[in-house]
Amino acid sequence: MGPRTVRFGIRLTHGRGEGDGWVESVRVVGFETPAGLEPEVAAEYRAMHEDIVRRWREGVVEGFTWLAQRGAQELALWYVGAVAIRGAGFLAVRGGGIVRKALGQGKEAASGWLRTMLSRVSQSEGRAFERLWAKVQLEGERALTTSERSELRALMARIEKLASTPLDFGEKHGLRKAARAAYKNVHSDLARTMDAFPERYPVHHRRPLEYAHLFPEQDVNASSRLAVVQDFIHERVSRVWTKFRTAQRTATRDEVDAATRIIDSHFESWYHRVEVPRGEQAFIERAEQAALEALRARFPKVN
Repeated sequence: MGPRTVRFGIRLTHGRGEGDGWVESVRVVGFETPAGLEPEVAAEYRAMHEDIVRRWREGVVEGFTWLAQRGAQELALWYVGAVAIRGAGFLAVRGGGIVRKALGQGKEAASGWLRTMLSRVSQSEGRAFERLWAKVQLEGERALTTSERSELRALMARIEKLASTPLDFGEKHGLRKAARAAYKNVHSDLARTMDAFPERYPVHHRRPLEYAHLFPEQDVNASSRLAVVQDFIHERVSRVWTKFRTAQRTATRDEVDAATRIIDSHFESWYHRVEVPRGEQAFIERAEQAALEALRARFPKVN
């Protein structure tokens, strides 16, 4: 058939000592029709060649197999990168302000949000999202059939609704486990101690999980919202939050934000520390009392 050139569009990402990459596009260029070959045959051959290369990506370790081995939650950064590249217009759902706002954040924040949200959907929904979005990446948005496009939008609508729904017990358990893993990944210097004494060093959600639905576009497991604290300090922080929870049974977003700032301001000196001597107990008790007094000043119902 004669010589031809195949041009690949490849995207590579690199960070924290790791690199990933994938083929975004492929097309045949510089192909001259051999003498006597019908133009229709040449066009069909060119299309076939491109399709073979595109399908090839599904069978290699660096391509579709690599994606399948990761699972939907671990692909969040890849998904969000693709949204940024391609635009998320075709993911639009009615009243889809949460999804659009969340995916419009910086790439790390958006990917963290999506990873957390994918952990809340069922396994079958997660697999469906992975399958559909992988097809968009490998073959382009136009490759989606009408029913597949509707299915993907329905999944995004489901995530949209789920984001503003309070977490149930099982979801909280899963997110706490994920938070611990994420925290150790960022604070690798503390990981060994945390693994050796898991009960002694819980990971504290600075904004409690029960209020996650009030901040639907934010990732409750973002590293900036997590802190390891020793168990005896965490107990006191939790007692303060219990006082607030009892007084403000229908707390608003602004009220939770205010309480978070108050509690952080009194306890943050013990965040991210695994060596707090018991001799500091008196200072910790004072911090608890000071936090309660500040909460009472802001929320008179706190007793």
